[in-house]
Amino acid sequence: MNVARILLMVLCLSGGLQAQDNRVLMNIGGDDVTVDEFLGIYNKNNTNNVVDKKTMNEYVELFVNFKLKVKEAESLGMDTNAKFVRELGGYRNQLAQPYLIDKSVNDQLIQEAYDRMNQDVAAYHILVRVAPDASGADTLKALNRLKSLSKNIRSEVDMQATIAKLSANKDENVIAENLGYFTAFSMVYPFENAAYNTNVGELSKPIRTRFGYHVVFVKDKRAARGEIRVSHIFIRSTNTDSEDQKATAEARIREISSRLKTGDSFDDLVKEFSEDKASVSKGGMLPWFGTGGTASVFEEASFSLKENGDLSDPVLSNYGWHIIRREDQRGIAEFDKLKSTIKKRIEKDTRALKGRTYLLKQLKKDYALTYNHTNRKSADKNISNDLLAGKWKMNKELKGMDAVLFTVSDNLKTKKSMSFTQEDYLTFIQKVQKPRKEGEMLSSVLPEYWNAFVNEMLIRFEDSILEMKHPEFKALMQEYHDGILLFDLMDQKVWSKAVKDTSGLEAFYEAHKSEYMWPERADASIYSCANDDVVKATMKLAKKRVKKSLTDADIMKEVNANNPLDLSIRSGLFSQKEDDVIKVTPWSAGIHDLTIDGKRTVVQVYDILQPTPKALIEARGLITSAYQSQLEDDWIVELRGKYPFEVDQKVFDSINK
Repeated sequence: MNVARILLMVLCLSGGLQAQDNRVLMNIGGDDVTVDEFLGIYNKNNTNNVVDKKTMNEYVELFVNFKLKVKEAESLGMDTNAKFVRELGGYRNQLAQPYLIDKSVNDQLIQEAYDRMNQDVAAYHILVRVAPDASGADTLKALNRLKSLSKNIRSEVDMQATIAKLSANKDENVIAENLGYFTAFSMVYPFENAAYNTNVGELSKPIRTRFGYHVVFVKDKRAARGEIRVSHIFIRSTNTDSEDQKATAEARIREISSRLKTGDSFDDLVKEFSEDKASVSKGGMLPWFGTGGTASVFEEASFSLKENGDLSDPVLSNYGWHIIRREDQRGIAEFDKLKSTIKKRIEKDTRALKGRTYLLKQLKKDYALTYNHTNRKSADKNISNDLLAGKWKMNKELKGMDAVLFTVSDNLKTKKSMSFTQEDYLTFIQKVQKPRKEGEMLSSVLPEYWNAFVNEMLIRFEDSILEMKHPEFKALMQEYHDGILLFDLMDQKVWSKAVKDTSGLEAFYEAHKSEYMWPERADASIYSCANDDVVKATMKLAKKRVKKSLTDADIMKEVNANNPLDLSIRSGLFSQKEDDVIKVTPWSAGIHDLTIDGKRTVVQVYDILQPTPKALIEARGLITSAYQSQLEDDWIVELRGKYPFEVDQKVFDSINK
């Protein structure tokens, strides 16, 4: 989802709507809007929680414009096209998930995850790979092999010796390694359970994950270190670089480290040398991270810094060299602050299946389920032993078998029911079948598939009545419906149109180009020099630069022959407002020798360019945005003339107090 769509969703989405005021506040194109709907969206966007008459009046205008656009989209039939239906369905699947698990179990999982986040575990493991859909024979073979490999492990020394032996064998089906410290959500849930439920110094029982069978040896448990924030100076160096490139990168980082130790500013060196473009503009600052949140060598070096402002020696990771400065450190946030984040992570994690299991138990209590066992037996007769190999296929004549196998009814809240047929059952089995273990019989396998089918259809029924059972979910779906429509129509009428309408954009530019001016600028090169000798060498080359057509690279190669950090160069067009060096440079052509904050800098000004309108290509983003605003304003005028709308002033005044 792109940024524009997210912003539109924020405009549209409201939370916690309660059906308390169903008075009609306005009618837009024949559709009524209630007080609840309006206030729900207003309150979502009113982040200061103060109802102000002025902002309420302004928001009515925005809301009317929003609803007019949605009305236009519906009039064009955009809410029935396949792309829209598919996209809305995708969002519905995501939004429905919290309603399709047991809340009490989910709350327990949230608390469990939070408790584990407060403790780090250090562990070793051995994995024998086996595919999730492997045959019974292959699965048993993997389990027995794991037991054989781990049977003599009694201590950490035993575990280390076993890992060394297995690593030397280089068997791609066996992984044995030291995982270091990790915390909740770092590993798949069954593995996490084994690690947290095994005592320090002990080996877990074999556990099955989607990767295969593991045993976990727990080396240590400690209170969570929390999160740390650091800045870094980064010089790129990877295993694919040549030896010369690696040596140059190491020489550069060690020279930077030396300069830091002799008093040079970390912030200045970040700007001058760091190759992490994403963090340079932030002074090298990186996002907060905790255990398992980044490369282990970087993590350990960061957490080893004891005080804010402490600097590390050069550290080599898989990405390159780092010098790290500690900025701040904090413990794990309080439960209430993390609860929402943990809940979202659980919804995407396999532990959510636990909540689904408990929900199914509750649904079977709440709903009336009636079965037709005769029809089920009739359907089972069409299933052959091919099912045991995971290769059974429905014959054409089986499609259309509409005899009902079971019906689920909600007799209390919604009064709805749903029936499921033989075809539903057989289609489900064909979809989920998998190879079975050797020796299993069809008669013992079919009840397992039947139970899975009943569970799946129960969830399908529950999903189908969510809007009826949960008014807030219904409101949320309506808001996503409107938000997607609004985005798609805005894209057609405004955003993409402005980009594709070349002649219209050019005409808009010609009418407004005086609003997009370059200030007076200097065409210049800025030479940052390490010392007086570098200044002399640079001045000498700068005087020859134009005549001999020397490039930045030519000058740096010669001046930096002995030290890769002696000289750095920036060349281009600079305005006095945008560049601190140019700000104090004499505003005339020539070579200027300056001392700025104690540092020697040479500025070579080739020419002073007078103010001039930016070319369309130079300000295309700003001009396109302004053109889009004009297109939208014109379109709203058109919509307000096309669809009648009316606000009930008395109702509005009653809520606008």
